[in-house]
Amino acid sequence: MESLHPGDPRQIGPYRLEARLGAGGMGQVFLGVSPGARRVAVKVVRAEYAEDERFRQRFAREVEAARRVGGFHTAQVVDADPAATSPWLVTAYIPGPSLREVVGAQGPFDATAVRALAAGLAEGLAAIHACGLVHRDLKPGNVIMAADGPRIIDFGIARATDATVLTSHNVVVGTYAYMAPEQVSGEPAGPPADVFSLGCVLAYAALGHGPFDATSIPAIVHRVLHEEPDLSALPADLRNLVAACLAKDPARRPTVDTLVHAPQSIVAPAPSFLPPGDATFANATMNVTRSVPAPAPARRRALLIGAGAAVAALAVGAPAAVLLTRDDGEPATPPPAPNPTGLISPSGSLTGSGLKNLSEIALSPDGRTVAAGGTDSFITLWDLASGRVLRTIQRAGWVSALAFSPDGASLASSASNAGALLVWDVATGAIRVNVRTGGEFGLNAVAYSPDGSVIAGVNPGAHLFDPRTGRAIASAGLGNSGVNAVAFSPNGAVVAVAVDGYYDKPPGNTVQLYDGRTLRRLHQLTGHKKNVLGVAFSPDGRMLASCSADATVRFWDPATARTTRILKTGAAIARDVRFSPDGKILFGACSDRTVRMWDAATGALTGTLVGSGQAVERIVLTPDGRTLAGVGSTKPDGSVTLWKV
Repeated sequence: MESLHPGDPRQIGPYRLEARLGAGGMGQVFLGVSPGARRVAVKVVRAEYAEDERFRQRFAREVEAARRVGGFHTAQVVDADPAATSPWLVTAYIPGPSLREVVGAQGPFDATAVRALAAGLAEGLAAIHACGLVHRDLKPGNVIMAADGPRIIDFGIARATDATVLTSHNVVVGTYAYMAPEQVSGEPAGPPADVFSLGCVLAYAALGHGPFDATSIPAIVHRVLHEEPDLSALPADLRNLVAACLAKDPARRPTVDTLVHAPQSIVAPAPSFLPPGDATFANATMNVTRSVPAPAPARRRALLIGAGAAVAALAVGAPAAVLLTRDDGEPATPPPAPNPTGLISPSGSLTGSGLKNLSEIALSPDGRTVAAGGTDSFITLWDLASGRVLRTIQRAGWVSALAFSPDGASLASSASNAGALLVWDVATGAIRVNVRTGGEFGLNAVAYSPDGSVIAGVNPGAHLFDPRTGRAIASAGLGNSGVNAVAFSPNGAVVAVAVDGYYDKPPGNTVQLYDGRTLRRLHQLTGHKKNVLGVAFSPDGRMLASCSADATVRFWDPATARTTRILKTGAAIARDVRFSPDGKILFGACSDRTVRMWDAATGALTGTLVGSGQAVERIVLTPDGRTLAGVGSTKPDGSVTLWKV
């Protein structure tokens, strides 16, 4: 508790405010006094949420649901005003320190105290769930250790389980170190999410630290999604109970009724699979979210080597560490990994009828129109501002590449299953060019030159096409090693090609730089250990970035063909890269369902975009640099995820 700050209100409704009790994700909590001199806790919603009418509607519904919550182990909601200029909620004030304060001052609880805590909190959650609510932010700071038992407080971000979702798509709400995997991923969080949080709280009480604590938010997210906590210090029965609560699969967690009435019957579920190379798991917390090699829709390298190919499903990565290179090109000793400034949740999404898999995306030069396609064999165009579907282009085949012309009038695509280059009229959806590209498989990437005079297309070699006729102007063979991405320099003089290096075929895992008019080879950039997946030039053309399946992003000086910096992405794989319009930020689309933001000058991780429902494979950025859109095809999703950056 602390004194009121100079800018704090002194009165909310009929309640006089006396002190600050704390702050939550949705607002500030004050100690208040009712007209009858009864002490209460008053939560005032932050201004940015108060301005959102959808939030007010949801808040009003949740207040009504929260009023019904009874039970000895919760703080009763006694008053609220969702229509106030700053909406507020009042609960009974429970005197006593928080669980976090008690553990911080006295150390971890013994096993008997943890079992008593588990029983009390499970009873409180049962009362909450019985009223159709999910708490969504159970953590040590929201558990008050009152003289007569633990109490769950702060219903400020609870959601009625039967309510229509009124917030933006995939918004992540809660405290990351205590959130369930599905909640971290921006998916719907039901009662099992509270059980996962309960397991985290019990581990904290018993160990003195959270089971997924780490030094940065991306590292916490990684641990929640893909790592198992060390519970070996707990007694067997308590370890079994906590491990069961921490199961990655919501369906495998115990119910609160079981926790209340038959905790001794809980058995941590056995893992549902064993990834290659692992004989056993220590416990059941790795059930369904640990990545293993798995079939994926054929694209990129798979399009070159046929239907029998498999693409690895890759795990969530730890924070990137910056590696500067020595004069000999080898990485120098890395400095400590930077902490990000925070995570950015999606601002919305684009979807449409019949969409299932989207693996390619393009944005018109004016930033107004988004195009996306994949295995659905059609291309959908949206108005970015309104989210309205403008048109659907049929007969597009299995879309493996997309690019708008510089004037925005044409859209180039490749039909992988037909091995064709297609050019469409954006205004009408009519086809202008339809030519076979000469290979069994289609192009894995296409790009217009800055002046629109040629289209570069790649796989298995590199090619230049006349955009009016589709006629091949120039070609460069790459020994059937496969190609994943292509990019023009800002002046159009150079074409960068990301080589797959399938089965180490020459020229291997390299970036090839060609003349933008003749495809005469200028440089070969070597250093990546596995297939190169994406390339991008900085707006001034002085830097080139590439990403690879070797879990690195490299910066190059294209004039000298030298590596200038290496970023390590941990267990995650960056699959696509884009510079911001001012060249200050490099964005990387990652297999851990995030988009990383790195400072292009220093390599420091400056932020992480989260909440995608699947691995992010391709990204585009609006000309003002304020909106990023991404797609991925690791599971049927059929949507484009949007972030405000």
